[in-house]
Amino acid sequence: MVLWNGACMVHEIFSLEKITKLKIRHPKAKVIAHPECEAPVLAVADYIGSTTGLLKYTINDPAQEFIVVTETGILHQMQKNNPGKTFIPAPPNNSCACNDCPHMKLNTLEKLYLCLQYELPEIIMDDELRLAAKKPIDRMLEISVKYKL
Repeated sequence: MVLWNGACMVHEIFSLEKITKLKIRHPKAKVIAHPECEAPVLAVADYIGSTTGLLKYTINDPAQEFIVVTETGILHQMQKNNPGKTFIPAPPNNSCACNDCPHMKLNTLEKLYLCLQYELPEIIMDDELRLAAKKPIDRMLEISVKYKL
């Protein structure tokens, strides 16, 4: 299987120009971004963090408006946790104005249930590859514990 070089299609499509225009229209809004966004977008962010980090930041920060530069699925949880605050989705640089990940939407509770129930699809790999693939997951969990993400 050949994959692209570690990029997320949603996080690559945010428009720095459109975010800058939004910031002008909402000068008190803080720009919060997922670390998978491109460097120019991250350079204008007030906060960069994981999905959990972004959620916690909106709860703990006194700002009332946030320009959210990540997949829009997070907005519902942000609004639920912060009913008095405003969350503005960052506009992408495409013609459909959508920044939803079509791949994440393929996962459903039913598919997860069936996968766990029948242990399918089964993935078989040699131990060397399995252990190498486990390293970044372990590191992510260590960071999450260390920084309480």
